[in-house]
Amino acid sequence: MLTLREARQQRRLSQQALADRAGVARVTVSQIELGKSGPRPHVARRLSEALGVQPSDIEEFAIAARMMALPRPTILAVPDAQAPSDPDSAPVD
Repeated sequence: MLTLREARQQRRLSQQALADRAGVARVTVSQIELGKSGPRPHVARRLSEALGVQPSDIEEFAIAARMMALPRPTILAVPDAQAPSDPDSAPVD
């Protein structure tokens, strides 16, 4: 497993060149390499693709890689059981 910096340097890329390839800001690459912030899953994916590696191959992307593998939650709409279906059919006193 490589660090982001090692993977970038092996490919002879500057932080700016990697950022440009991945479509992220150079400061994002710098912050990740310095350990000041962890990447969001979509950023880890873009940087990994720009480097030609799997997210799980980069140390800093380990948590993001696990999050990418998780299924997305499904949100179900539950009808309100107390609301009348037709307001005109409400009982009249």
